[in-house]
Amino acid sequence: MRYPKSPFLSCPQLEAEILKVNSTDLAVLLEWLCVAPRTTTYRINTLRSTVADFKKIVLDTLVTRYGRDAPKVYGLNSLPEVLCIDPLDSNRLNYDPDPTLKEVIVDSTCGAALLRGAHIYAPGVLAMEHRTRFEELVNIFADLAGRCKRGTAVRFNSAEKMFLGKGKVLMQRHHLFNDDEPATGVAVEMLSTISDVVPGLGNLSCADALLQNLPSIVCVRVLDPQPGENVLDMCAAPGNKTTHIAELMGDQGCVMALDNSKSRVSTMRSKLNNYRSIQLHVFDSTKAVDALATSISVPPFPCASFDRILLDAPCSGLGNRPQLASKIKQPKVLQSYPNIQRRLFTQAVQLLRDGGTLVYSTCTVTEPECEGIVAWALKKFPDLRLVDATPRWGGPGLPLEDLDASQSLMLQRFGPNKGLQKGELDTVGFFIAKFQKQKCSKN
Repeated sequence: MRYPKSPFLSCPQLEAEILKVNSTDLAVLLEWLCVAPRTTTYRINTLRSTVADFKKIVLDTLVTRYGRDAPKVYGLNSLPEVLCIDPLDSNRLNYDPDPTLKEVIVDSTCGAALLRGAHIYAPGVLAMEHRTRFEELVNIFADLAGRCKRGTAVRFNSAEKMFLGKGKVLMQRHHLFNDDEPATGVAVEMLSTISDVVPGLGNLSCADALLQNLPSIVCVRVLDPQPGENVLDMCAAPGNKTTHIAELMGDQGCVMALDNSKSRVSTMRSKLNNYRSIQLHVFDSTKAVDALATSISVPPFPCASFDRILLDAPCSGLGNRPQLASKIKQPKVLQSYPNIQRRLFTQAVQLLRDGGTLVYSTCTVTEPECEGIVAWALKKFPDLRLVDATPRWGGPGLPLEDLDASQSLMLQRFGPNKGLQKGELDTVGFFIAKFQKQKCSKN
């Protein structure tokens, strides 16, 4: 099969929970969610390197692989730390499997990653046919229905397997399916995919530059942190926005990064250790306020402690394209996220000083988690004022009964045909809202 028409093929009743829009728009959105974004973006750490230096590295890599057909690499004027890579020429792509080749089956999560340019790592491989040799060329398929048993050695037949591309085998069956010693590392090197995203540039992400979705970069630019400020990142894992905040501050000031997962924080530490401004703590941000606290050196914190707060809230994650087969199977799961988002938002408002800036963001597309939270917040907190979320690379928010047209225009929603470049910068689904806290007048 080609790209699915919806990430909810196995659970169509969930579609009604996604957006309160007309059916035509909903169909367009669902199909868009299933397709890989076409634009690749890197964020350069301008404390260590320059866009020009990293651009040279990327260009050399692309020219070595594609010669004259290398895709365009360019920067963005309003986001000077960003480097973009255009998709490949679609005329180079082959959308059909080679019937003479053996097959490798991967799970849907692995399939989504390789359509974004990744290679196939050992844990993602579900099946490989008998007698598949080292460095043999194979067809790659994703099992969208989740019915392929790990270790399958015969050809897996299913109407719900999706052809992804071709690759070269780097691990054979006896390495992949050895229970005594679980395999790690790249199992199949991708040579081509049905998406036109540049495949497998190698591990170019490093301390100097990071592969990051454009809206995540825009989100921190909207926050606009300044040197010397106290800034809180309430849900910091995996730390990419945290480091961006520190870089925009020139690593001067205090960036307090919280996450409630000990394992995620442990993973983040090596990434954040090079920044003197970042303080990382394992802490539940729904309990971040303590009226009796006297210092912001450790959580919980006193009220009005921070100049700027980023609440990149836990969400359904439906904007993380491509969504080949959503892991969410029940409407109640989608309905559960606004509750935790409101709890975190309430803490954020208390921790923000008068005149301070709060940015709320999600990597999803559902109205209750995006515009719905904004409408709730403006009613709940009279000292909050919605302000324009600039620089603007997304489209406006969805119209709601509780949000007027001018307020919707202040929001940023990344979705189908929402880019300022008329779709040229095709990216993930995302939402950004920016608030300023006003001093309440006494009656």
